[in-house]
Amino acid sequence: MDNRPVAPDRAATLSAGERAAVAPRTTARAIPRLLRFRLRHVLDVAFLGSYLIAALFPIYWIFVSSFKTPLDTLAIPPVWLFRPTLGAYQNIFVLDDYAWYFLNTVVIAIGTTVIALAFGSLAAYALDRYPFRFRNVIAYALLGTRFLFPIIYAIPLFQLFNRVGLLDTRTGLIIAYTTFSLPYAVWIMQGFFAGIPTDLDDAARIDGCSRLGAFWRVILPISAPGLGAAAIFIMLLAWNEFLFALILAGGGMARTLPVAASLLVGQRQIEWNELCALATATIVPLLVFFGFLQKHLIRGMVAGAVKG
Repeated sequence: MDNRPVAPDRAATLSAGERAAVAPRTTARAIPRLLRFRLRHVLDVAFLGSYLIAALFPIYWIFVSSFKTPLDTLAIPPVWLFRPTLGAYQNIFVLDDYAWYFLNTVVIAIGTTVIALAFGSLAAYALDRYPFRFRNVIAYALLGTRFLFPIIYAIPLFQLFNRVGLLDTRTGLIIAYTTFSLPYAVWIMQGFFAGIPTDLDDAARIDGCSRLGAFWRVILPISAPGLGAAAIFIMLLAWNEFLFALILAGGGMARTLPVAASLLVGQRQIEWNELCALATATIVPLLVFFGFLQKHLIRGMVAGAVKG
């Protein structure tokens, strides 16, 4: 047993006068630290606030301008207080055919997302779980197709669709969009499947599931975050795509919103109000879709962590 005396605490041995003399020095050292922390906090808030204003103000101005009259939209200096009107929305969705173009965009984007996720998930699962010759070559070849210029695909697809009667159809655009969305779906989902242990596949097979049943009932629900990430990426590509829609659906029956928006820009005049209204109608569905999918992304991540 150690019987050596314990050294007394330095602060406990100080007299009241000494503690009173040390306190101001401690406070003096703490004040610069507090000031530096607050200054850093203020700079961070200022930087983030400036970034948010610069990023969100154009969207705000587009939204506000869609409810202005043409005179208020072109006024200099800008008009901040005005009487809102729905004239721009009435012009594009009631008097013109933009409601049909909006429906085309929704159907084509959703169809492309569903088909690309379905085939991309199966291809990614096969590339990750089943070893076979040239597996890596196929994976990199899929990704390599995205390094080519889109116009290289557009010309052959135009000739092919012209022969089989798929020009200016929703089906043709869904097929075209799937060709360049599928590589992204495969690579995103393969990364998520690689993080799922193969023991789950074996456990599902022992419980009586087939290979497809194990994929559908066990692996796919766990990879819900990957499905959400791939769905967001593919939906953005299909929703905003312009080149293929212009070449393959120039007749008007399957025209999408990006191509329809270009019709509002003429050689001598730009319909700013209608253009802002169409841009607002294009942005709002994407925000709703992302908000809905974000909830499922969080649920999938939590479920995957528990099951894993």
